[in-house]
Amino acid sequence: MVSVAVARPRVAHASTHARERRQRASGARRSNAPRAMLASSTAVHANDASSCAMLKRATSWRGKYALSVRASSTSSASEVADRNGADGGGKANGSATNGAGTSSNAPDDSFRGLEGTEWFSRDFSESGRRFSEVFPVRYAEVGSNGEATMVTIADLIQECACNHAQGIWGVGQSMPAEMARANLAWVCTRLHLRVRKYPKWGEKVAVSTWFEPQGKIAARRDYAIADAQTGECMGEATSQWVVFNLGSRRMARIPNSVLEDFKFQSLQQQVMEEGYAADKLPDVSEVGGACAAPITHNVRRNDMDMNGHVNNVVYVQWLLESVPPETWEKHVLSEIILEYRSECNFGDSVTATCCEIEEANDTYVLLHKLARGEGEIVRAKTVWRK
Repeated sequence: MVSVAVARPRVAHASTHARERRQRASGARRSNAPRAMLASSTAVHANDASSCAMLKRATSWRGKYALSVRASSTSSASEVADRNGADGGGKANGSATNGAGTSSNAPDDSFRGLEGTEWFSRDFSESGRRFSEVFPVRYAEVGSNGEATMVTIADLIQECACNHAQGIWGVGQSMPAEMARANLAWVCTRLHLRVRKYPKWGEKVAVSTWFEPQGKIAARRDYAIADAQTGECMGEATSQWVVFNLGSRRMARIPNSVLEDFKFQSLQQQVMEEGYAADKLPDVSEVGGACAAPITHNVRRNDMDMNGHVNNVVYVQWLLESVPPETWEKHVLSEIILEYRSECNFGDSVTATCCEIEEANDTYVLLHKLARGEGEIVRAKTVWRK
């Protein structure tokens, strides 16, 4: 709401005619106040409409796009005039005038933030087959050392993959319309995430992603992670996905029409080194080694995703909570491999187990398992640098 103060007239004379003149003048000012408020309100709504139109253009997902959002100042011309008046360099009445002598409240948008603080962008490349997004590392995403965590990086690549899907199939769509009509969804079955260097709070991370179908039931999605400022490689990841029927809760085939579209949407490029193989992980119970005390997690509503099961990143959190404190103190987590074996639902109790299997001169390896009773949910392996 915009408030308008009406000045109280000073009494100069006591005569009746003088009082009448002052009352008429005061009434005129009061009658003009609503007009001033209306004019000011109209200007505000006009600015809001302009902002909405700009946001609508900026959030268009179709086709190739790039977007940068920068910080801007909200200082108005009247505020500048107030400061000038206080310094003796302008009028002291708080009003600002343009060259024609009329009042102006246009915002001063010359300030755009300190250099390097622009951080939001999305882009398609490789003829629309590769999607890239720049993320700032937020305060809540770093640990006590001021660096992002493995959970943060897992969250960023998941967000980038989801935004890539929206860029191809539309806002709010994580799959082609043919799959949605058939009650199908993509489900991740394996993730290998490798971090070479963790970004710090406030730094910007560029994540790129692309996918390639593998037969009629699976697809591979890869990720490249880099410093958005320098281009330095900070990590990479690869993942395996299958089609899942949300009704039967079983795997399904990729529809033929979707496979046809994949010819134009997929990129045949592997992010991992040549000869990379996705070896199966052993069961913790089958490998002898020192194990930490198990930790139990109860599935909360906040852990669920839109497909009705626990979010993949939550599993990463649970696994790492079982790692002993001395491991965190002496080592740096560099890799995590997860095999998603069954889904987990609200109200379930999940036990996280962590066992040591290998220690070399420069690495330390742990095996992990998430289980619900006797049933396995996730097998995992973490690699640590000394």
